[in-house]
Amino acid sequence: MFLALPEPLFAAEKEITWNAFRKHLTLDVRNTSLVEVLGGIQRETGWQVRMQTGLNRPVSVKFKPKPVEDALRFLLGDLHYTLSARPGEPGKLEVYLANTIAETEPMAEPVSKPRVAPNQLAVIFRPGQDAAALAKRFNADLLGFIKIANVAQLKFTDPRAMAAARQAMAELGVTDIIDDVHLYPRPAAPVLVAGGTGVMPVSVRPEEVDTKGQLIIGLIDTAVQPARLDQPGFLLPALSMADPFTPPNHAPTHGTSMAGIILRGLANKDLGVQNSPVRILPVDVFGANTNANSFNIANGITEAVNNGATIINLSLGSYQASPLLQRIITTHHKNGVLFVGAAGNEPVTTPHFPAAHPQVMAVTATRPNGELTAYANRGNFIDVAARGTHPVRFGKRTYAVTGTSASSAYVSGLAGGLASHHQKKPREIRELIIENRPFAPPKPKEEKKD
Repeated sequence: MFLALPEPLFAAEKEITWNAFRKHLTLDVRNTSLVEVLGGIQRETGWQVRMQTGLNRPVSVKFKPKPVEDALRFLLGDLHYTLSARPGEPGKLEVYLANTIAETEPMAEPVSKPRVAPNQLAVIFRPGQDAAALAKRFNADLLGFIKIANVAQLKFTDPRAMAAARQAMAELGVTDIIDDVHLYPRPAAPVLVAGGTGVMPVSVRPEEVDTKGQLIIGLIDTAVQPARLDQPGFLLPALSMADPFTPPNHAPTHGTSMAGIILRGLANKDLGVQNSPVRILPVDVFGANTNANSFNIANGITEAVNNGATIINLSLGSYQASPLLQRIITTHHKNGVLFVGAAGNEPVTTPHFPAAHPQVMAVTATRPNGELTAYANRGNFIDVAARGTHPVRFGKRTYAVTGTSASSAYVSGLAGGLASHHQKKPREIRELIIENRPFAPPKPKEEKKD
């Protein structure tokens, strides 16, 4: 059973600080839930965090740095927990009601509140307009331009100058869309599995085909590390929409993890595929930055499609819709591209974008038994439900990713496998996936009658 939380959660505030040297935890969390707080603690500490099913509850708590044992007791109240660590392995925190044998489930990364880049606009100019000349006219710096879509990223000196330019452009009728530049937080890297014995490598192998025979999945994410990924032959040369960035190879990035999970979807045993023409096109929209912006994501989608991608995986998001991204997605959707997006890691029904756009197949997360996870979004915009925790092999170590981002990546790989196996266009596979992995909203808890 799931605990209904108050909505909307846009007012939620979460400040979680971990002092690894002193083993002190600081919390300032308001209008949020235990699932979200534990997910944030997992991100800050690197622990594996699991919670007994059905224990989610609203949380508002604030305290200065406390020793970790005191902090957890203060946060959890009447709940029990165990916190353990082996030398050279991450800590493992399990939260439960009374019975340590009870089933627990992993925590996903919490969703950050919507943010926009200060003093920036993303503008789609109408055909025939000169973006550089208009930027100069409105005293803006032209930070970027997507020629094929006539999209400009403009930066102004201050909010007043931006507001005046927005009004002037609207009155002159030179634009189709004027949008804020939305920021999407860098997703967390996977968690190292404590005491993990490893997982089997991906069995499917890349089929030797020419470029016309490839079915390409565009992975809009952080940078991918080919060297330690299973079957790196599936990766095409990466594109970068941010400043070039080469991540260190000591642990997998989120993008590397999504690539590995796409391959596990491609290797789904029901498909029986041994060799596949599918390829993954990594598109880095973050670089070394803590955020990606909607302009870079729009540019990444456009470049991926220009380079042959017919499936686009979007394991990122925010509660705030971007008209720019919706326009870009709608345009390519009409041309046959299948978009797959993560539904969000909060147990609410609030639309999470870009997954909530009708042109995107929105994917939420389930437990291995098919039930919805405690953290997963359950809104009526969701199309598909898929397992939310997946293993990632990186070198000789095993990591795990938990969240709807992993569910989305798995479904993207499954879609690629189905499309190539059945010789169909990816968008034709959408209804087949929805039919076989439908999202079923949880039934509300019945009140006991006197």
